[in-house]
Amino acid sequence: MRFVCLLAAAVCLAQPPDSLRIEIREGAGAAVPRNALSSRRFVVAVTDASGRPVPQATVRFRLPADGPSGMFSSGMTSESILTDDKGLAWVYGIRWNDTPGPLELRVSARTGERSAETVIPIEISATAAPSRVDRQSAKVRGASSGKKWFILAAVGAGAAAGLAFAGGGSSSSTVAAPPTAIVTPPSIGNPSIVIGKP
Repeated sequence: MRFVCLLAAAVCLAQPPDSLRIEIREGAGAAVPRNALSSRRFVVAVTDASGRPVPQATVRFRLPADGPSGMFSSGMTSESILTDDKGLAWVYGIRWNDTPGPLELRVSARTGERSAETVIPIEISATAAPSRVDRQSAKVRGASSGKKWFILAAVGAGAAAGLAFAGGGSSSSTVAAPPTAIVTPPSIGNPSIVIGKP
């Protein structure tokens, strides 16, 4: 009986842990515009061998180092995130480069000793135009940038007005120098001597 238990334990230890599986949920076969910032999401689901979601698994998305490729919002060609409670992980906001053609977004998942890999096929199209969402996000970014410069200009104008006011209400923006005290050294006049009554 003891020998059977030891044999069963050895068999259990010899078996590899359950492998992970990666299922592509969004983005497979996407045609994206070249030289543009895209809001398209690329979503994967990480599950175990029985199909149950695996939360807190580390998922790494990697773009090619050359050819048709792009950069994530971090400015890098790879991005790592953790899966949520449903085993989902996604990336978006990729800026595609100017080289049209097919590419593979490589995806790997790992938790403990379990791991899995897959690829998401994408094509950078020379003719695809940015989507309406991409154009709107670009407009919002432009408006935010313009607002920032407007605020800086307003602050600068306010500072100039304050300096003009401090100068005594003059319309010039030049600030007058503070008054300088003029010190006259003591002088001795012509000596006069008076003796007795005049």
